[in-house]
Amino acid sequence: MNAGLHNYLHKKILLFTFVCFLVLTGNSQTKIDSITNLVEKASKNIKSKEDKKHYIDLLTSLSSHYTYDNIDSLKSISERVYKLSNTINYKKGKADAIAHLAYYNSYQGNSELALQQLNEALKLAREGDYIRGQINILNQIGSENAYIGKNSDALKAYLEGSDIALANNNKVQLSFIKDNTASLYATQKDYKQSIALYKEVDKLNKEIGNPIYIAETHANMSDIYIRTNQLDLATKYIDNSIATFEKHNDKEWLSYCYINKARILIQQNQPKFALKWLDISENILNDLTDDRTVVSLENAKAKAYLGLKQTDKAEESVNKAIEIGSRFNLLEELEEAYETLYLIHKQNNDTDLALESLEMFKKTSDSILRRENSNSLGAFKTRTEYERQKRDTEADAKKEIDKHQNYLYIAIAALVVLSFILLLIKIQANTRKKLYNQLIEQTKVLKKRENELENINKTKDKLFSIIGHDLRNPIAALQSLLDMFVAKDVEAEDFMRFIPKLKSDVDALFFTLTNLLSWSRTQMNGGSTTPSNAKMYNLAHNNINLLAELAEKKNIKITNTIPENAIIWADKNQMSVVVRNLLSNAIKFTKTGGNIIINAKETTNSWIINIQDSGIGIKPELIEELFSNDNAIAVSYGTNNEKGTGLGLPLCKEMITNNQGTIWVESTLGEGSTFYFELPKKEI
Repeated sequence: MNAGLHNYLHKKILLFTFVCFLVLTGNSQTKIDSITNLVEKASKNIKSKEDKKHYIDLLTSLSSHYTYDNIDSLKSISERVYKLSNTINYKKGKADAIAHLAYYNSYQGNSELALQQLNEALKLAREGDYIRGQINILNQIGSENAYIGKNSDALKAYLEGSDIALANNNKVQLSFIKDNTASLYATQKDYKQSIALYKEVDKLNKEIGNPIYIAETHANMSDIYIRTNQLDLATKYIDNSIATFEKHNDKEWLSYCYINKARILIQQNQPKFALKWLDISENILNDLTDDRTVVSLENAKAKAYLGLKQTDKAEESVNKAIEIGSRFNLLEELEEAYETLYLIHKQNNDTDLALESLEMFKKTSDSILRRENSNSLGAFKTRTEYERQKRDTEADAKKEIDKHQNYLYIAIAALVVLSFILLLIKIQANTRKKLYNQLIEQTKVLKKRENELENINKTKDKLFSIIGHDLRNPIAALQSLLDMFVAKDVEAEDFMRFIPKLKSDVDALFFTLTNLLSWSRTQMNGGSTTPSNAKMYNLAHNNINLLAELAEKKNIKITNTIPENAIIWADKNQMSVVVRNLLSNAIKFTKTGGNIIINAKETTNSWIINIQDSGIGIKPELIEELFSNDNAIAVSYGTNNEKGTGLGLPLCKEMITNNQGTIWVESTLGEGSTFYFELPKKEI
């Protein structure tokens, strides 16, 4: 991961748009000297309010260039810009100055103050009808929130900024803000959505025709392809970007590209060549003012040195990465650093230090996971709420337009001679009827939205409940046992006796987590059903093997009598989940020494599959609610005190329904149960 440098370059794009009239190529010092000369000339020719505004804009441009050379100069010039703008109440100048000061405070690690300043700058930009500034500041708000892990707030700012840029046909700023949105999805490991957005940005950049913009997006795309191990595509895009940036002497982006080039070579087991690229990047980064740009370089160097078995140098680099990452709370960079440190100590056969590094890696990974779980649901709710608010605003605007049109019709009708009075009455009656129908439709829409929000809240509550009890408690128990072993409170011989139990607990956790992910996906977005021809015998056989160990523990015999010609038209993965859950339940509620039989019966257009067990059966009063999310039987204990989550049977019903099928059960208390599900033979 190279989040530090990646975030830095996104902020570079953000601030650079304040200076839209400057070229994108050439030496940085040359640009500063050039703009300084313009500032000096303007300061000697201030005769009017407009002259002063021009002078303020030039100072703003100068402060932008000091972002990468002297952060203190950025601060001092921006403070001067604000004072000058305040004397003439120049809201554009004040908005730009405060936004630059927010960047300075962000660099100092004070994100809370930075966000306060950005909101103040946004208010000024809106009051001054400063459209380009509004987009830039919303982009900066999004970047700052993303940097501190508030992805929901970041997405909201990006969406609002994108809408403004789109409404004003500003392709350049739309490209920048969509690029940052793609980066936000990448931090949540939603690489599919991230690449889709980057391709949109690439198309925009080609319409704009600026090679630097194209190269920047290709460099970001290479980062995604590295993370997803698509090294051929990563190499293609990074090489194109390097060629462009070398041609235009864009050193900041070259340092980023050289690190990505090295990451590719490290994954290709060529650490010696990777170090050459990293040395070039380091020479560039030595001139930059933001320490966050260095952490990715040190992590990559550590991996390269480790590949060369130069563990002393690897440890030196990884410790630098940990120091910077801890200072700026860069969790992804810290996770990578602790993992590398573990491998270094492992290679040095230093067991205690390796274990300590592994514990820090796990702790950091858990922090990232908690943040991603929270942000994933938060981002989903943010997009839903933002789109709902946008639709409501558009609907209100339409109603207001209709209202004014009706007033206009009434005013015109009032001027018509008495012979048109009857026609006016008829028009008014039709209008009232139309408004009444609109009110009815709006009421239905609001009710539907209320139900959607209620379902989302129920889904969230269910997720948190399961995570808090069925996942957290076993993991906590496992962690406690491991801590005792590490602390030597439990001898190795005693610990080994727990291994079968640990494996059983981990298997149960994995099964629960698989169901949890499948269920939450179907609850929040309906899942994705891709039907094809599937052999039921193979699906049953594979899942019998998967659950064989559980069955053997209870001496349960599972017989697969499904004929070879039983071919259904359904999503193979979803049907595998269905069979696995039904088999798991059968094993759970069947006593030791019992039997389970899987069979299939052919009809004209379908196959009926049944899973019959010799278990304890189901009470008649529970059968009716068996497939609901609140069923009691699914969360009850099995014959050996096995615990469920309540997700399995509702998940089965949803997946069967999504594949145009039906599911039901027949049961006799004390004798056993038979679960049936019917699916089509061919495409419907």
